Amino acid sequence: MAQPSQYSEQDQRRWSDACLVAKIVAIDPAGLGGIWVKSQAGPVRDQWLKGFLDLIEGQVSLIKVPTNADEGALIGELDLLKTLAQQKKIYSQGILDQIQNGLLLMPMAERMKSHTAALLTQAFDIKGQFGMIAFDESLTEEDQHLLTRLEERLGFQINLEGLSYRQCTFALESIDILQIRANFKLIEVPIEALEAIMIAAQSFGIDSLRAGLYAVRAARVLAAMRGSEYLEQGDIQMATRLVFAHRITRLPQSKEDQVEQNPPEETPPDDLPNPNDLPPPPNEPPPSDQQSADEKKQDNLEAPTDAPSLNRQDLEKMIIEASKANLSQNLLDSFDQNLKIIKTNESSQGKVGQLQKGLLSGQAMPSRKGRPSYKHKVDILKTIQAASPWQKIRRLEMQGDRASAKGIIVKADDIYLKQFVQRTTTVTVFVVDASGSSAMDRLSEAKGAVELLLAQCYIRRDQVALITFRGKTVELVLPPTRSLVRAKRLLAGMPGGGGTPLAAAIQDAAQFGKKLKSKGQTPLLILLTDGRANVALDGVGGREQAFQDALVCAKKARAEQLKMLFIDTSMRPQEANQTMANELGAHYLPLPQGKSASVVQAAKILID
Repeated sequence: MAQPSQYSEQDQRRWSDACLVAKIVAIDPAGLGGIWVKSQAGPVRDQWLKGFLDLIEGQVSLIKVPTNADEGALIGELDLLKTLAQQKKIYSQGILDQIQNGLLLMPMAERMKSHTAALLTQAFDIKGQFGMIAFDESLTEEDQHLLTRLEERLGFQINLEGLSYRQCTFALESIDILQIRANFKLIEVPIEALEAIMIAAQSFGIDSLRAGLYAVRAARVLAAMRGSEYLEQGDIQMATRLVFAHRITRLPQSKEDQVEQNPPEETPPDDLPNPNDLPPPPNEPPPSDQQSADEKKQDNLEAPTDAPSLNRQDLEKMIIEASKANLSQNLLDSFDQNLKIIKTNESSQGKVGQLQKGLLSGQAMPSRKGRPSYKHKVDILKTIQAASPWQKIRRLEMQGDRASAKGIIVKADDIYLKQFVQRTTTVTVFVVDASGSSAMDRLSEAKGAVELLLAQCYIRRDQVALITFRGKTVELVLPPTRSLVRAKRLLAGMPGGGGTPLAAAIQDAAQFGKKLKSKGQTPLLILLTDGRANVALDGVGGREQAFQDALVCAKKARAEQLKMLFIDTSMRPQEANQTMANELGAHYLPLPQGKSASVVQAAKILID
């Protein structure tokens, strides 16, 4: 079945923009930062990349940066073989030293380590000799995302997802990149255009100054591509649309709203003199009519006749309308309702547990000097690199047969030890109140909240465990597992009724969390209860004693320093439950009727 014409036109526009952005960045890679390409690996992305490589062939250099590139690959490192041969330190040339006014191609950029991204952005800010093409294969909010420090420095974003390969033919034109690059630098930007671009960026909630500067530079490139020496409205409109569209966080306010928030200032009284009516200073005689006429004639002769006139207010309106045209209707509706676009930050990129330093395994970190032992691994290469420059001096210091002995002389100060970091597994432990009071009022609502949290745990590949308490018992219904189906089945068949042994539940949950920590895992306890404790720690009924026992157990549990979320399932928030949450050191969250989804965001924040 053929696609609707509107859908095809939208896809064609996306592809045309992708081809145009490729040409703009090829002309000025360092000045425009580069391109953020949101696309999975496939024929459409390959087609775009092939066309881009054909476009820059022989004119712009391109170097591929491996996903696992380390510090040595980027900025260079000690060349061990040459150092040993020449008996002096010889360093290899890194990727950042090789690139000059070219581009770095970064596949799977969303998986780039923070340390690698920091080195790239630091070199970009200091040297400014390259641009970047970052392929981002993330699709959902839960996937790993491009680091914010990279997003800000990439001038453009193109989205190739959902495009048909048959409709994507790279609009390749024979353009002289080097000539256009030299021409666009001669194009001046009128102050009216600069002010309009910066004001429009501010009205869209774009706080970074880079975006406005990228838009100005892109407009100059577009003018040079047309062969013009001056900026026109079309250049500014196209540049701001391509640079601003994916950065917008809010829509500009109407004039009525601005007047309400910023009332006009009071007009000065009529008796104040008009500055235009004031006499000239005594040292400057008033200009004669003939002199004024000559100056005006001279200004007209010096003014360029071919430069189009630009009005700041008209440009500002045009920029706003052009940028809004790229937004979907759903996004426009969300802006109208004053909803914010919440981007996943660096700290939540695929994180499933806390970082824990390991000695023998895990993700490699830079080696450090230290004393070797059976608990550590010696970094042989790093140790040899540290010792090799000093071989000649050390042999001169030695006497006799030892001086002529072969091999590398290694001292204690040369030894480097390997370091590793491991990401621990998060275990989300649901502690659910199944007593009679909860069963009558909010057990079904609590089950709904748990099911939503289970779905989030499955996305993050967390393990889940389920503890229920009612009557006089606390039971581990589900040991830690990644089986979402099993957890849901047990939750649906969970019975309710009986007393509320809250003190025993807190005590057993804290001990269970402590046991998980001893295994190197990161526990997160989510306690869902109405707080109506009526069974003391010794199993005897009585609300007063049961509440006091629960407070005592809460203070002891807090000493374990566990992450906890206390969800109050009462019909109305209870002050006693807030007190209990404070004693636990837990984040308190009331669960309003019908608002099960509200606990998901709280749990995500607590995990992050």
